[in-house]
Amino acid sequence: MSKPPSKPSSSRLKQSLGQGGRGRRRAAASRAVEQEKATPRQLPEHPRIPSAPAEVLTNKAEVEAFCAEARSAGEVAYDTEFIGEESYIPKICLVQLATPQRVVLIDPIQGAPLDAVWSLLSDPKVRVLVHSGLQDLVPIWRETGVPATNVLDTQVAAGFADRSFPIALSALVDEFVGITLDKSYTFTRWDQRPLRAGHLEYAADDVRFLFVIADALAARTAERGHDAKVKEECLTLVDPQTYTPDPVHRMQRALGNRKFNRRQRTALMELVTLRDHIAQTEDLPPRSVLKDDVCARVAKDMPKAKDALLAIKHFPRPVVEAWGDAILDLLGAVRKMESDDLVGGSPREESNQDRSRIDALHAFSSLLCWREGIDSGVGASRAEISRFYLDAKHGHRPVGVLDTGWRAELLGGPLFAMLQGETSLTFRWSAGPERADTSSSQP
Repeated sequence: MSKPPSKPSSSRLKQSLGQGGRGRRRAAASRAVEQEKATPRQLPEHPRIPSAPAEVLTNKAEVEAFCAEARSAGEVAYDTEFIGEESYIPKICLVQLATPQRVVLIDPIQGAPLDAVWSLLSDPKVRVLVHSGLQDLVPIWRETGVPATNVLDTQVAAGFADRSFPIALSALVDEFVGITLDKSYTFTRWDQRPLRAGHLEYAADDVRFLFVIADALAARTAERGHDAKVKEECLTLVDPQTYTPDPVHRMQRALGNRKFNRRQRTALMELVTLRDHIAQTEDLPPRSVLKDDVCARVAKDMPKAKDALLAIKHFPRPVVEAWGDAILDLLGAVRKMESDDLVGGSPREESNQDRSRIDALHAFSSLLCWREGIDSGVGASRAEISRFYLDAKHGHRPVGVLDTGWRAELLGGPLFAMLQGETSLTFRWSAGPERADTSSSQP
């Protein structure tokens, strides 16, 4: 396709679309949280739990001094509070860091620079502890061009320690620390100042207990022999490809389970790429410009006029007014594309028999994970198993997540052997699943 169009001169999308529903919830939550805690809580005494109140850092000297301290310690817990529903790049409002001795809250809104923070977090000699940390790791790559390289995500580790995946931090704190976290500040305007004592405690709790949790989970994953698997899984969080936009992946995410032909799939890929350009130009989150289901409807219908765009449910009028011509030009170009220039064909259809077999393989995969104390959510999704099965059915050696790393040994090998008729599954149910094993007998 041709290069993205320039910004229309009269565009007012930022003012027209404004903050989304999540932004309104933040504002409402900020107004609702008025009462501070009457009684300070008692933290357990533990050498890996910093007990002092969080310190707010607002200048360069303070930030650099703490980062030097954390670098000497060789490990740091990390989290951010950001607002992502109002701009193309989420606005970082607070950065939480901790060592086993201190918790600090670095406040860029009050003028604290973050260069030293990004340098610390991308240092391969410093272990970075996060919980569900993918979005928090993105700024490191964006600001430095270098991803963090030594990350342990406690949510990932919990999935290999006989805990559910994904699991909330509050559940792990409750289990391993014995404290119930206050979540009343989850939706709040983190860019408003001054921050109240409740805000500071809430933000500090996101990093204060990660050392104890990481230690407890490490003991459990070591006992089960899953240390290498946890490390391998966390490497995906620091893979540069994780942060590189992939048009095909964005198209597939917007497509969902819809069955589109090649031209419609091409239109959808080009449309979500244009959506990203619009969002970047207008400084808006992409899905506030056009939701995935709206993009899919446009790609399926291939409308030829602005009135037809407006007839699509939930298509924002300001987007039609500002960018309608660019969208229609895109669709017109896709209509004229030669067949060889279209994206790959539609996903293979599942027959009724296929669906039953894929569901059985998915259940088999879940049992294999359960037997090892790994949550099935970490293993393989049904969509991944469907691709695996359909590739094998059509005579191709399956490739993908089930053909690499720890999944290839634990899941891919047994699933492929099952498809080849080389193994069978025995499963007995009484008080609970008692045995799930494989043998060399024919099914």
